[in-house]
Amino acid sequence: MVHPSALADSLERMRHERFMLTRLAASTIALSLVPAYVAWRGRVGALELLVIVAMALPLLAIFLLSRTGRLDLAHGLSGAAMMLLIGSLACMTGGAASPMLLWLAAIPAEALFFGSRLHVARAAVIAAIGLGAVVALQAAGAIGEPAAWAWQAMPALSAVAILHATLITAGFLHRRDDELREHRASDARARLMLEHVGDLVTWHDAAGSVVFANEAARGLTGAEPGQLFGRGLFERVHIADRPLFLKALNDAAHGPGRASACFRVLFVPAGVGAELPASPVVRWLDLSARRIEQAGTRGGAAVVCVSRDVTDRHAVDEERERTHAEAVKASDVKGQFLATVSHELRTPLNAIIGFSEMLGSDLGATFSPAQRQEYARIIHDSGQHLLDVVNTLLDVSKIESGAMSIEQDALDMAELAEDCCNVVALKAKAGAVALERVIGPELPPLLGDRRALKQVMLNLLSNAIKFTPAGGRVTLALVRDGGMIDLSVSDTGIGIAAADLPRLGDPFFQAKSSYDRGHDGTGLGLSVVRGLVGLHGGTLTIESAPGVGTRVGVRLPVGGVSAASEPARIATFARAPRRGLETKQPIRLTA
Repeated sequence: MVHPSALADSLERMRHERFMLTRLAASTIALSLVPAYVAWRGRVGALELLVIVAMALPLLAIFLLSRTGRLDLAHGLSGAAMMLLIGSLACMTGGAASPMLLWLAAIPAEALFFGSRLHVARAAVIAAIGLGAVVALQAAGAIGEPAAWAWQAMPALSAVAILHATLITAGFLHRRDDELREHRASDARARLMLEHVGDLVTWHDAAGSVVFANEAARGLTGAEPGQLFGRGLFERVHIADRPLFLKALNDAAHGPGRASACFRVLFVPAGVGAELPASPVVRWLDLSARRIEQAGTRGGAAVVCVSRDVTDRHAVDEERERTHAEAVKASDVKGQFLATVSHELRTPLNAIIGFSEMLGSDLGATFSPAQRQEYARIIHDSGQHLLDVVNTLLDVSKIESGAMSIEQDALDMAELAEDCCNVVALKAKAGAVALERVIGPELPPLLGDRRALKQVMLNLLSNAIKFTPAGGRVTLALVRDGGMIDLSVSDTGIGIAAADLPRLGDPFFQAKSSYDRGHDGTGLGLSVVRGLVGLHGGTLTIESAPGVGTRVGVRLPVGGVSAASEPARIATFARAPRRGLETKQPIRLTA
């Protein structure tokens, strides 16, 4: 739980301190006895001089370590000094037969205390060199008989050797305890730091199972850290994102060593059972995974993951994308608006300009009264069409901006339906389309705006007549359904494809629209109907199929609405062939 480099630096500093303290203490004590020994002996031989040099060399090793920081060099020099000391004492106490040679085993043993395998190998080579040197000197006859005092000093030398071995063992155990304490302290510091980190930190084995999780698990997943162990975290990952989550762990453990992923996790409060609640909270986490080499881990690898809560950022990104999509859609609608309006205005304007120029020119004097009357009628109809287009655009603008208000008067819907049918009767007759009314019994007065509801009926009837071929039938029906009045307009016309149904009611949308279509229109009629129905608190349904016809249903509350509503949502259905119109004891009238 602590950074490997920090732990290594701490342990290396401990080795340096122990090396300096032990060498300084041993050399100081040994050299302090030299004056007394010289005074006792009277003179110092060559071997005795080598012993004194060997006692002083650890001080040189301390100086080398303090200047270079190279523990391997300092330990090598210290090992050579110890080998020189043991070899000299062995030559003074019997050469190859001296028990002092056993003390050479302490050189590689001491290396375990301060260094690594390389230190131990180097120390073993130094001890072997010392043993070989003593044996070679013995074979060459360079070692004489030991002095009598040497055998008398052997118990003291053996005691020092035993003390040295004991100190090495105690130091090794102390070093192990210190390292364990350092590990525990480092883990405690790391855990304390992780507990105050808002990100979720998890450790995974090579198989992806969680072996550690910090306290942030409660805030991000609603679970206790221990509940994420094993497959606990995986089971809380959104099922659609689990392959992405597993791939990131696999890439980190067995691939490049680093991986990232953004996935959803289900927030389940602590105490909830294994079964997820009906609507768990979904949070987005940004995961960064990295492989770490760690001894004792199956496969030789483990993965540490840091998962950060990016739910708010993801919501902002989604909102930005939605805003961008709406801006693109608005731009498309604007382009469609310009194209449609320019088309709808160009034809009547051409007629107005052309016929007015003809009437005002010298050629106009040659026209008969009947021709002038016909041309004037064409100019009037074209101007009326332009006025209708402009009024429709204004209505759509008012509805979308919320500026349109409605009056709520008690209306006789049967009378209003009759008026609307009378208005479109000539158009229906000209197209050889039968126009019928179906009025249910006991229709109550409806609170609403007469002009707005009349426009709804006229738009629906006009569309139905326009798209119904000769010999077809258009039916306007009014029935009561509890506190609602159902208004429907059905036709036997060309119908609408299922792919176009969801877009009905969008401004300027026309099914199978093109500039050379057989029916004029701006595509705003149904959009106006949708807005006016919404202002009355009503709903709108459309059922249609190509070649079968279309039925548009409007449900309006009898008691009106207390406040203006948004444009009504349109529910669309593919209409079944030969589906009849359902009414309640209808009274059939023919216009």
